[in-house]
Amino acid sequence: MHLHTLRRGALAAAVTGAITSAPAAASCGSAVCLINTNFEIQSPGAEAGQGRVDLHFEYIKQDRLRSGSHTISAADDTADTLELETINRNFVATLDYVFSERWGVTATLPVVDRNHSHIDDPTGEAAFESWAFTRAGDARVVGRYMWQGGDFEAGGLQFGLKLPTGTYRVTNGEGAQAERSLQPGTGSTDLVVGAYYSRVDASTGVSVFAQATFQGAVATRDGYRPGGQFGLTGSVTWPLSDATALQLQLNALFKSRDSGVNAESDLSGGRYLFASPGVSYALTRDTTIYAYAQLPLYQYVYGTQLTTDWAAVGGVSVRF
Repeated sequence: MHLHTLRRGALAAAVTGAITSAPAAASCGSAVCLINTNFEIQSPGAEAGQGRVDLHFEYIKQDRLRSGSHTISAADDTADTLELETINRNFVATLDYVFSERWGVTATLPVVDRNHSHIDDPTGEAAFESWAFTRAGDARVVGRYMWQGGDFEAGGLQFGLKLPTGTYRVTNGEGAQAERSLQPGTGSTDLVVGAYYSRVDASTGVSVFAQATFQGAVATRDGYRPGGQFGLTGSVTWPLSDATALQLQLNALFKSRDSGVNAESDLSGGRYLFASPGVSYALTRDTTIYAYAQLPLYQYVYGTQLTTDWAAVGGVSVRF
């Protein structure tokens, strides 16, 4: 198998879990997938002056009430608010650029399309409330320092910020402001640090990738601090041909409770493990389309929260 074939195989399928601008689950079910399409940090042999644009769509429907590690019914929920459903449709644009053999940067901006409904005071007057909005979320700018171990091995360190570009003051038609965990933005500036490693087997084209990432708020607004997040990912990619590849990831997320006077500390945070199988196809040397599913293997939440049975990601990546 030739070198360019190995690189195309790795690029066609290298999708890894990473921590993005919102938690995998919250009391109202605001969510993003843990799958990330930053191909450049996963493919050994990235060249200086190389850029990439990625556009993808995420779908996450959260309609399962969970307490701890168990699914519960509405009758078992003793919270003051009965959460019904949150549907997240996220459109995510990513720009990546490699400045040199040592330095690169990735900028990401999501657009959040979210519908949420719940019943306030379900044992009393039982008022139904809902929100529906499409707004820009919080941008992330993450630099990286890279090292190359020849054509088939690479690693690096990541460092950057999640910026408070998304609003946290969305209201519904009745003028009621959505709780902070449901908003498209957190209002916080977060530090993002991480490390990664990737390797391609020269004889088979099979590639492996591992990453650890931490995100924590360093500046907050209006009595809300989102919980810190620590993520781990491992993935294996099997090229089926020069253009087609399969991948299996394991994505783990540990999130601490939100805090502050405007947070729901008792109903936030948790521990999650997902399996994320996927397939990709290289339309040309520089253009790849892909689709992935994210399936929960384990979910443990603090308090009662909405969770999902599955999520999906599809998109296109173009190098320039």
